[in-house]
Amino acid sequence: MLKVKVSTNKYSDIIIQRGKITAYMTLALSIMALFASIAGVFEKSIYGEALNAGTITEFLLVGSVAQDITFIPLALLLMLLSVMFLKRAGYKTLVTILGLVGNFFYGYGLYVMQGQYTSIYLIYLAVFSLSLYSMIFGLLSFTPEFVLKTSLPRLLRKAISIFLFSMVVILGLIWIIRIMPGIIRHVPTDTYAVFVLDLGIVFPAVAITAVMLMRNKSFGNILAGIALFKTFTVCLSWGFGEWYGRLYGSLTGNLDMLIIPGVLTLISAVFFVLYLLKLKKIR
Repeated sequence: MLKVKVSTNKYSDIIIQRGKITAYMTLALSIMALFASIAGVFEKSIYGEALNAGTITEFLLVGSVAQDITFIPLALLLMLLSVMFLKRAGYKTLVTILGLVGNFFYGYGLYVMQGQYTSIYLIYLAVFSLSLYSMIFGLLSFTPEFVLKTSLPRLLRKAISIFLFSMVVILGLIWIIRIMPGIIRHVPTDTYAVFVLDLGIVFPAVAITAVMLMRNKSFGNILAGIALFKTFTVCLSWGFGEWYGRLYGSLTGNLDMLIIPGVLTLISAVFFVLYLLKLKKIR
């Protein structure tokens, strides 16, 4: 029987072929995301034409520009990390890359699902698709032997689990309350894609990660970093969007929508730094 040799790095942490495929995809993703973000911020016709056509509202226009502003540095960071990984494969670098990819999956998932049919809609679709398959290839790049040997301090693991689970429960309840009026009226809100992604995909995945951490399942150690960095970047974009919308748009509302993303951004950032410092491979 023909046997296929699977190449790993000298520490047997990562399957090199899959890791490189992931990095090449994320590099292409970052370039397209950078182009789309710069175009959205500086080319007024991108969203202006969609607004005139009635496919997006003024609210979505302001929110999209705010998201694009935060995506410019994040795309540059993803580009840098992808190049770094291609030169020297490291498991913490890959975890950070996948967390960033989760951010672009979420952000461009909003554009794709909400039907923001701008002149560069196909780029949104390409980034969304690349994000999905990058996460799949990226997760499959970790060797089972390495995953089983990963370790986080018990207290940190429990704290991250409680934070992730609390976030899912609190935001899940808020989102259900917010989606109910649209369900009753049979009319979706401008941001219905947020509810689709969060309630249908993101929150279940984060809850599963929290349970795996609480039960000390090895793969939870990998997923925790991805979930934390994804939470950090998404909440950073969300918080900036709330601020930007109040400053330059017609967004109004209680301060809780400024406070919640700000708190989540800060907590997830602290936990992610601790995660990178404390994640170890047991020899």
